[in-house]
Amino acid sequence: MKSKNFITGILIIFVGVIALLAALNVFDFHWSIIFRLWPLMLIIFGIAILPLGDYVKGGLVLAALGLGCALYHVELQRYNGNAITRLYNNVKSWSFNTNDDDDGDESEADEVEYCYAIDQHFSEPYAEVDHASIDIDFGAGDLKLNDPCAELATVDAQSNFVKYSFRTEKGDDGIALYVSGKGHSKNVGKKNENDLNIALCAQPVWDFSLDMGAADAELDFTPYKVSSIEIDGGACDLDLKLGDSGCDTRVEINTGVSDINIQVPANVDCEVNIESAITGKDFTGFEKIEKGLWRTPNYGQGEHKIVIEMSCAVSDISVKRY
Repeated sequence: MKSKNFITGILIIFVGVIALLAALNVFDFHWSIIFRLWPLMLIIFGIAILPLGDYVKGGLVLAALGLGCALYHVELQRYNGNAITRLYNNVKSWSFNTNDDDDGDESEADEVEYCYAIDQHFSEPYAEVDHASIDIDFGAGDLKLNDPCAELATVDAQSNFVKYSFRTEKGDDGIALYVSGKGHSKNVGKKNENDLNIALCAQPVWDFSLDMGAADAELDFTPYKVSSIEIDGGACDLDLKLGDSGCDTRVEINTGVSDINIQVPANVDCEVNIESAITGKDFTGFEKIEKGLWRTPNYGQGEHKIVIEMSCAVSDISVKRY
């Protein structure tokens, strides 16, 4: 027996078992944690080229995989939505200019403003408009879309290294809201906190745009009327729930290493287009039309539809009907 085939067989069986257990929701599976354990591949490769018998190599490979499982379990206990954030924040080259002026000079006064506990609240009074948009520039942390509010929008932020700005632009076709965060590099790598909670008015039809880095985003759009959702992310966990908004909804998602869970209502037609390098897929309630294209049964016969387009690198993607 060739040792190369022997070890390859063990790896395929192991990955298959893990994929099966993850698909059955036996445990929480996160690609971001797997990505952090990449040195194990060097260990397994080293075992493969050792001048040992197949069964000895197989035992060592199983031991290495067992070590990987143990390390995954330890990291999962510490994860709680923050493991990816820590990975992103340890990149020391991530730096922002805290000065809101465009001249690029950072004064001592700006340094003083950056304490280690910043609580900010913004709101835009209710305006009777048919259409509104919100554009969010968010780095690393936890983002949540809350239940509708009485104002047009409210933003609550708690952070020890990010200062947010909030502005509005009013036009003939509606109101545009902009939320942007600027962090300070000297706080990166410490025990970071960056929580952003947003609530919107349920009356207008919304366009939602989010640019995030290593973040966890919990976005429940079921109470809202949504025309478009655009999400650009790095290493992120994304939980997205869509409702029957009474209009067609287009969703565009571009991410790197990510866990993406999307829920769509069973009474709305849905189409999923995906381009991905390495992806775990679970499209419950969908029919595969062709490579990269899934649709709900009888697609096109309903009054409204949801079109989801995704471009991802190494990702675990789930789209389910509820």
